[in-house]
Amino acid sequence: MKLTIKWKKVVVASVALLLSTSILPLGHADAASKTLNSSQPYSLIESLFGKMGLGTFLNSKNTGTTKYSVTPVNAQPADSTAQQSNSSDQVVPKPNHQQAAGEETNTSWGDKIIATGEKYMGTPYKFGAPTTTTKVFDCSSFVKRVFAENGIDLPRTSRQQAEVGQEVSRSELQKGDLVFFKISSRPGIGHVGIYAGNGKLLHTWGPGGVRYDDMSDGWLDRGFVKATRVTPDTVK
Repeated sequence: MKLTIKWKKVVVASVALLLSTSILPLGHADAASKTLNSSQPYSLIESLFGKMGLGTFLNSKNTGTTKYSVTPVNAQPADSTAQQSNSSDQVVPKPNHQQAAGEETNTSWGDKIIATGEKYMGTPYKFGAPTTTTKVFDCSSFVKRVFAENGIDLPRTSRQQAEVGQEVSRSELQKGDLVFFKISSRPGIGHVGIYAGNGKLLHTWGPGGVRYDDMSDGWLDRGFVKATRVTPDTVK
């Protein structure tokens, strides 16, 4: 006996309901496509097929026939969309090249000067040492050598060096600045060193040669005369 379309609907609906009770608890997925949702029974069956990932229930009004097609569904992890959204919404801060350049101008010059001077730590002191050697230094030949290795040619004596660059106050000292002193045995400027930050002076004098001393100690504190900032910008 041929089944009418109405009975076909009943049979298909029953099969769909039976399948839903056994398969639906195993997992849930959205159907890849839904077509021709023409009536409530078809909508229910179509929804059940879709949730089971079996396909889409189709009703052809033109031919009066009923069929369903299987459309595979590729399940995604529940959080994959969120992960993609988060990764696309994240803003990676761009480096501030202007700020980095400014910081390099203000700080790295002094660091370079001090690093160059530290290469000669412990080199013996000798008054009137020639500028052609690095085996011995006096105060001004040491300073001249350090700045020459960083591209600035300073005069030979401390008095001459005091005329180069931009004068700064003691309270404005920055790493790499030149600091000039008088000594009791000579009038005027008689000694030069390099400010190293935190009240320290990198210089050479007497026993011990090139070393750090505290500017607040003894004759360095009493003998301060002036300070200058000597950089590629201030000697143009």
